[in-house]
Amino acid sequence: MENLADPSHVPFSHHGVQGDRKQARPIPIKIVQSTPNLIEATIGTDVQRTITFEPPCRLEYAFSFNDGSKQFGLITYCIPVSPGKSRIVASFTRNFGKTLHHLTPRWWDHISNRNLLLDGDMVLLQQQEYFLQQTQSTQSWKTAYKLRTSADRLVIEFRNWFDRYCHGQLPWSEVGINVPPTRNINSDREQTLDRYKQHTQHCRSCREALLIVQRLQAVLLIYFAIIVSAVALLPDRLQLTLGLPLIVTALLGLGAYAWLRFWLRPKFYFVDYIHADR
Repeated sequence: MENLADPSHVPFSHHGVQGDRKQARPIPIKIVQSTPNLIEATIGTDVQRTITFEPPCRLEYAFSFNDGSKQFGLITYCIPVSPGKSRIVASFTRNFGKTLHHLTPRWWDHISNRNLLLDGDMVLLQQQEYFLQQTQSTQSWKTAYKLRTSADRLVIEFRNWFDRYCHGQLPWSEVGINVPPTRNINSDREQTLDRYKQHTQHCRSCREALLIVQRLQAVLLIYFAIIVSAVALLPDRLQLTLGLPLIVTALLGLGAYAWLRFWLRPKFYFVDYIHADR
């Protein structure tokens, strides 16, 4: 929730994907209202932007321009699953450019953009949670965090709301979940960034696309084997006129198989995310 409530992280966490470190600049956030049932903030830029938090776990970004005639936004639900684990449900809304948006397959948008955003956050958030946990016994979040800019105002307001109405903790004990005293950083990056378990198996679009990819791989391998065997049995007079074009198509199919196997298929399972290489 805090990560989403802080838009200033985008140029750094998502550099090369959705942001640029060189274009990072101050973000003037102003708290418009704060009640037990709502926190609303605005960002003072050329584009009108509003951030709204509704308990227990809904956060919405609303953008509008052209005198409010064009609007788009991001609606998220950050759902705690267990200590150290959360599930995020996100929906991107708009009232323009819908045709192009619907023409782009959901699974392609997920593997080429959305999953990269989650991977970029995952590595940093795991470390941030660990460092904060190490200081909980000696200091509060107010001193553990360095919240000195205007971009931090919504995070501060959310944390104050969490302390005031939730006593600064989630009610794990009330649902029979024990919170371990310490949680170490998971050094296994393939487990931390496991796209299949975290997303693919739960997403119908990605799950069906992966199944098609796997079937295409099998078809292309079978086609290659059949064509090579068939050409080998052709009489000599047909080896050049008929056999050569067939071998070319078989090789093209083998190249397509390699692309599916080594480039596309891994994007449904695991792609390492190294911020320094972005």
